[in-house]
Amino acid sequence: MSDIQAVMTRVTRTEMVGEHLVRVSVAGAELRTLPWGKSGPGPRADAYFKVVIPAPGHDHVRVDTSDLSRWRQEFLSRPETERGWIRTYTLRDARVVTTAQGEVPEMDLDVVVHEDEVHGGLGPGARWGSELAPADTVQLLVPSATGNWWACWDEHRAGNNRVVFAGDETALPAAAAIVDCVDQSISLGSDSVPGTGAPQTLHVAVEVPSHGDATLPAGPAALSRGVMTNGDIRVTLRSGTELTWTWLDRGESATRNELLESWVGRQLKGPAATARHAASSTVEEREEDTGDFVWATADAAGHGPYWFLAAESSAVKSLRRLCVSHGVPKTDISFMGYWKRGRATE
Repeated sequence: MSDIQAVMTRVTRTEMVGEHLVRVSVAGAELRTLPWGKSGPGPRADAYFKVVIPAPGHDHVRVDTSDLSRWRQEFLSRPETERGWIRTYTLRDARVVTTAQGEVPEMDLDVVVHEDEVHGGLGPGARWGSELAPADTVQLLVPSATGNWWACWDEHRAGNNRVVFAGDETALPAAAAIVDCVDQSISLGSDSVPGTGAPQTLHVAVEVPSHGDATLPAGPAALSRGVMTNGDIRVTLRSGTELTWTWLDRGESATRNELLESWVGRQLKGPAATARHAASSTVEEREEDTGDFVWATADAAGHGPYWFLAAESSAVKSLRRLCVSHGVPKTDISFMGYWKRGRATE
């Protein structure tokens, strides 16, 4: 049985939750087949899925999940103007709603509306998200009911530990979902409460294009209970985790990743830092570079502070080098290139 399935949903609403961020909500009976577990629909930390975006004027393509590798090759061999595009998004949140189909899951995904260096103007994903309207049909590629959520976040690695999360606007939905899950003790697995415990501290910084993107709706729900201290929002989550959330407004005065790199540098000098490890430079890389994006995950058996870096590919590689140069073992770092400048990715 395939661990991936294609499901059809309908848009229930769209909402601008930031100057460059539109939230798309989709619902449908086919979403019941996702691996929600006993806890039912809700946020899942860093869980992602794919959207099959039809080309303008064309119907949705038929996806053959029984032989996805062959189907993908055939799909990519066709002109974009006929086949459309595949893009990856994070599950921001989910719930059960009442529709004409009865009670069905409803999922939120946040789409960054940005200029595309490959296509010019708005890219396919940004244009798709900004033009959707209620009742439009959306086709998703998601894990099967018997499978697991696709995610790079390791809740067991984060449990009872100090965690540092640094990301750009494309990682904002993942950061917010992670905090929501920690706050509500929701696991990626079938159990509602992780057995390893919550993080001791969670330091999060998200670099966004403008002040208009640093909004309460765009962030985790816990921020509404927080207290602003020296530019940071601090709150004790219901799980006991001490959260420090920092908005980094890039605006017109900073280049991409500049503020994020400065923030990571400060964390490396603070309580989340680790002592230098002479052996860190000899650790096996375990890094993947497919040409579209780069990624590597921290060692699940590690015990040091857990660093999670998610942004544009060259940016996360730079941030990782910065961490390693300050003595953080590579095995304590998960880094994800959510997108690659100048290149379209799935």
